[in-house]
Order: sequence, then C-alpha cells, then structure tokens
Amino acid sequence: MTKGSEDHDSVTVSFLRQPDEHVAVMLRAGRRIARRSPQKAQNEVGWFFISAIAVGAGLPVLFYLLRRYVYVPVFGLSPSIHEADIAIIWLVPSLMIYALILVYARWAMRRRRALMRSRIRPGVTITVTANAQGASWASTDTKIWLGWSEIINISRVEGRIEFDLESFFTYIPASAFSDQKAQDAAFARILGFWRAANPVQP
Repeated sequence: MTKGSEDHDSVTVSFLRQPDEHVAVMLRAGRRIARRSPQKAQNEVGWFFISAIAVGAGLPVLFYLLRRYVYVPVFGLSPSIHEADIAIIWLVPSLMIYALILVYARWAMRRRRALMRSRIRPGVTITVTANAQGASWASTDTKIWLGWSEIINISRVEGRIEFDLESFFTYIPASAFSDQKAQDAAFARILGFWRAANPVQP
C-alpha cells in the first residue's frame, strides 16, 4: 500500500504494480474473454461431441488391432484374449502418457508465465482516481481513462477490485489499501459512481 484518499467527489489510491499479480489478472482476463465468444463456445461443444464419438468408435478398433498385430504375435499372448483385457493392459501406458502430458502442460504454463512476467516492469507506481465521470490509471509513462459506460461490471476477485470491459480487464489490488475497511469503503464509493452512470445493471 502506498497512499489513498477519499472524499465525496472522488476516490484516489496508489499502488506498486507486482508482475506476478499482473500476470495472474491477464491470464484470468484472457480466459474470461475467450468464454464470451458464442462461436468459440459452439466450437468447443462441437469438438467435444466429435471427440466423444471418435473415442467411442476408435477404442474397440484400436484394441482389436493391438490384440491381432501386437499382443498376440509379438508378446505371445493367447489369441482368445478379450478386448477388455487389452484395455486393462493398455491402461498403464495410457496413464504414463497422460502424466507426461500434464508435466509438459505445467512446464509450458510456467514458461509462459515467466515470459509474460519478464515483459512487465516491476515497481511501477500506479495511481487510480475514480469520480462521477469514470476512472483513470496513471503512471509516469502512461494514463488510461475509462468512462463508466465502457465498464461492464465491477467486482471483487481474490482480494482485488476488478473492472470488466468488453476487450480487457483492469484492477486495483488489495495492496492499494491500508486494510479491509479502507477497501470496503473505496469499493462502495466506486460502485456508487458506476451505478449512478449505469442505472440498468446487467
């Protein structure tokens, strides 16, 4: 927390931007924005059903081919072995492959986070000012002004005050406030400004 002030006409707080927190907000925002696309949602449902059909139809064929061309001639198993037994035998390498995929996915995510974090300059002081017209986020190099009509929703997520727009998110972290009471008061005032400018809420 750095400094903050509140009066009847505006709310002003300042904080030091933390790269880890900023990356977390960016990733969360990307996921939420992606879910808003109706076409993307339809594609995901379509691919889910196609995948389910492909797996349901393909597994029996796979187990049949494994029995005929791998397990019986190569490993010398009985020709009478059932596909269910093949499935049990296949379970172990499948779990190993799944574990490798999980390990790779986590490594890739950590690498992506590290790359994003390296592009964010730490220790930048950002001052947020909210009044009846909108809110601004200002540092020594940049300034963003948002009218309340541009903001879809304002909520508290994981201790942050988040501002939800059509194409991106911005936020005020918990570190901008001296304590929970100060954050509650600022959140109430900001919501009051926003609701006054947007009488019909989603």
